[in-house]
This record gives sequence, C-alpha cells and structure tokens, in this order.
Amino acid sequence: KESELLTTSNTIYPSCDVNPRLTVASVDLPPASPVPTMSSLQQKKQELMLRLSKKLSVLRSESVAVSEEISVNEALGVTVTERVEKVARSQEVAKFRLHVKEVGHITSLLLSLSGRLARAENALLTLSTNHQDRKLYEEKRDKLLCQLNEAKQLKSNIDQRSNNVSSMLYNYLTGEEYADYDHFINMKSKLLVDSREIAEKITLGEEQLAALKETLDQVR
Repeated sequence: KESELLTTSNTIYPSCDVNPRLTVASVDLPPASPVPTMSSLQQKKQELMLRLSKKLSVLRSESVAVSEEISVNEALGVTVTERVEKVARSQEVAKFRLHVKEVGHITSLLLSLSGRLARAENALLTLSTNHQDRKLYEEKRDKLLCQLNEAKQLKSNIDQRSNNVSSMLYNYLTGEEYADYDHFINMKSKLLVDSREIAEKITLGEEQLAALKETLDQVR
C-alpha cells in the first residue's frame, strides 16, 4: 500500500543580526521531497509485480525440487519396506506399515488444522466485536483449536509407538539399513511440511500479484 508524502520547508528570512552559523546551517537543509506522481506510483507497482513474479518463479522451482525429493524418499521407503518384509514377522510388518501410514497422516492433519485455524483467527482480526458473523467465526476457531489439540495428542501417541517400531527394526536391520529407515521416516514428515509451506507462499504471492494487477488495470 503506497502512501503519498508531502514535505514542506519553511522559508528563512535572515536579518542583519542573525548568527552566521545558523544562516549556513539553514542553507544546508535538505530539499523538500517531491510529491509522488501517479506515474511514479504505477511504476513502483510494476516493479513490485516484477519482484513478486521472480519470487514466485523461485518458489515454483523449489516446489518442483521438493516433489522430486519426496519421490526419491518414497523410493527409499519402498526399499526399506521390502527389506522389513523379508526379515520380520508378518505382525511386525503390519505394525511397521501402519506406523509409516500414521506418520504421513498425522503430519498432513496437523498442517491442515494449523492452516485453517490461522485463517479463522485472521478473519476474526478483521471483524468488529459486534459484527454479526463474529460469533460464527469464534465457534469455528474454538472447534479447530479443539481438533488441533486432539491431533497433537494423537501425534504424541504415534511418537511413542515410533519408539517401539524403531526398537523392533533395530533388531532386524543392519546399521546401514536402519539408517535408511531413520532417514526415510524423518524426511517423510519434513518434506510434507516443506511442500505445504512452499504451496502457501505461492498462493499468497499469486494473490498479491493479482491484487496489484487489478489496481493497475483500474487506472488504465
């Protein structure tokens, strides 16, 4: 949001008894800032749009890179799973598969609930205390907050089961194989978070770019 700044300077009328130092100092005062013209404001908007476009290009490249990392990590997960199926009992394999599934599910759930809660809280900030929709948004926020707390408790339970799965795998896998599992399971969560954060930044950047373009089109 650009604001126009109009700066005025006082005219100085030196008399015969004015201190020379003050007179010199007054001459050195910076000139008044020019009033931004409509064309200069439009140019600044265009420059901002260009920077946003470049940033979006970088973010999209990062999104592609993260997607490739996810594919590589999932391939590693397949290799680990195949190894576990060969050395562990069927019941233990089932526990391992369930744990991998739970890690992906709880990470996605926490990201989704956190994002929705943030949007609900931001919406409340824009509403006055007596707005007709405020109660509706407050109820939505409270419900999401409750769901988020439940999801955090679920994650805590999954983390506890993760220790049991790790102990089981440690008995079956070599040091290198276990390191592959540890890398796979940790990166599974991290890459999901990275992917969501980049996607949200891209969405925000696209919205800002569209808003700037709309203001430019209105002037033309």
